[in-house]
Amino acid sequence: MSDKKQCKAENRRGEQCKAFAGESGVCFMHDATKGKERAIARRNGGLATKQPHYADASVLPLTIRNSASVLIVLDYALQESVGLDNSIQRGRLLVSIAHGYIEALKVGEMEQRLEAVEVALKSRKQNK
Repeated sequence: MSDKKQCKAENRRGEQCKAFAGESGVCFMHDATKGKERAIARRNGGLATKQPHYADASVLPLTIRNSASVLIVLDYALQESVGLDNSIQRGRLLVSIAHGYIEALKVGEMEQRLEAVEVALKSRKQNK
C-alpha cells in the first residue's frame, strides 16, 4: 500500500480529488498557496507543446492577385507541413497542397495561353 495520502479537496463534480496530497493535505492543483507556480506550469506546458515554424513567413505576399502569388503561398504551406509529425491529417494536408499546386499550375497555364492569344490578335489587328 502506498504511503502517499489522497488530496482532501473535492473536484467540480463534488467527488474527492484523486491526486496525491502534498504536505498541506491537498494536491498541487488545489493548494491555494501554489497559484503562481500553477500559472508558471501552465505557461511552460503551453510553450512545450508549441510547434516550431519550418518556413519563413516573410516570403508570403501581402496580397494574392495571380497564380504566382498562389504558388508562393503553397510553397510556404508545404514547407510548414513537411516538418509536422507523420499522421493521417498531415497526409491529407499534403494531398490537398498537391491539389492546390495542380490547380494553380492549370490556371497559370491558361493565363499564359490567353495572354499569347491576346498578343497574337493584337499584332494581327495592327498588321491589317
